[in-house]
Amino acid sequence: MMKKTIYLFVLSIFLLLGCKKSDNKIDPEDSGLRIEIKGISGWGNGVNISIDQSKTEIKYPKDGLSETKKDKVYKTSEATLKQLSSYINTYKLMDAKIEECARCADGLDYVITIKSEGRENTVTIAAHRTDGKYTDLLDFINKM
Repeated sequence: MMKKTIYLFVLSIFLLLGCKKSDNKIDPEDSGLRIEIKGISGWGNGVNISIDQSKTEIKYPKDGLSETKKDKVYKTSEATLKQLSSYINTYKLMDAKIEECARCADGLDYVITIKSEGRENTVTIAAHRTDGKYTDLLDFINKM
């Protein structure tokens, strides 16, 4: 009985010291808005765009068709972040489940991954639509 009491006492001390409450600190990288957009088509990959609070990177595929376009890196404007936040809120993209597949018919899809405040969601939207949905967002992406 004495061994059991000592064992429970030692185990209690270990658990008490070992299970301290986390600091709940948010990684600075996770706290801001970050968006990754990948163009994917039936014939290969398209443009890759990465946007966060500090910079915007645009990378084009290295193939014979896109060699005229050069990769770009520049400071993200406050207006760009504000506009993207507006689209995210308008279309509820942090909670949406959109999985279109225009590339399945040799079209182009944008795979958009949104990361903000520790949350993440990915949606796939057909780039060339005839129903008028997401037109302003798609125009914004195409102009980048």
